[in-house]
Amino acid sequence: MADHEKLLLALAVGESQQALLDQLVQGSARALTGVTLWRQEEGTLALQCWSGTSHDEGNPVPLPGAPNYQLGWTPDAPLPTSVQAMLGLRLLYLDALHEKLHLNDQLSILHHAALIDPLTGLENRRAFDTHLEEVETAREDYVVVFIDLNGFKALNDKFGHALGDSLLRGYGVWLSRVTHEHAQVYRLGGDEFVVLMRHTPMSPEAFHIWALDRLQVPFVDGVSAAIGIAWRHECDSVRALLSLADERMYAAKKAELSAPDMMHRRRFRDLR
Repeated sequence: MADHEKLLLALAVGESQQALLDQLVQGSARALTGVTLWRQEEGTLALQCWSGTSHDEGNPVPLPGAPNYQLGWTPDAPLPTSVQAMLGLRLLYLDALHEKLHLNDQLSILHHAALIDPLTGLENRRAFDTHLEEVETAREDYVVVFIDLNGFKALNDKFGHALGDSLLRGYGVWLSRVTHEHAQVYRLGGDEFVVLMRHTPMSPEAFHIWALDRLQVPFVDGVSAAIGIAWRHECDSVRALLSLADERMYAAKKAELSAPDMMHRRRFRDLR
């Protein structure tokens, strides 16, 4: 195969601008001692990279098919148009690949942001709906715990949103800590949270006792968690399951508000 054809093939698979210029110098059978690559950016020529003896090679000329790029080389001798065209095409391909990777990164960031509650860093309602659909499709038994904070509005109104936000963040950290790897914790909005546990190492009765104890608010007087628990095997549909957990949570909230003196701090136990 001729050296010219080998050079064209090498340029066709170059993985970076620098690799392309290095290949030009190395594959030109010493016809080129140095090359520079420039890019037109907002009316100004910006040096991209260089290879060979120096970075001050010849007067740059536009590359065929890639007018934003210009190439300078030494010695001042004709460079085959086919080589210039292949270089231009590969540069355009690398630009498109870079843009694709950049857009993929941006999409990943946006996708992540769409599933995360910005205040607490917990996953949000959209993430909860997605994960609930996954466990439902897998036909796993699971438990849903709805949580609403009693006394939060009064605290927020009295001491301000900064303290209220701090409480929500702290409680989110607490829920994540006490559930460990056994569950996923979400903030639905306001002072509403939900815990989704796919595999629990305890019976429903033991889990109920554990949840009422461990999922309470441990660090702020006057604020407590109204908790509603529902298991998948209790209901015929997901809609009924969520409705049951919601009903039980509001029943607990109503009972606590009607008998506030019945509140007491429970002993904390680890989830095993």
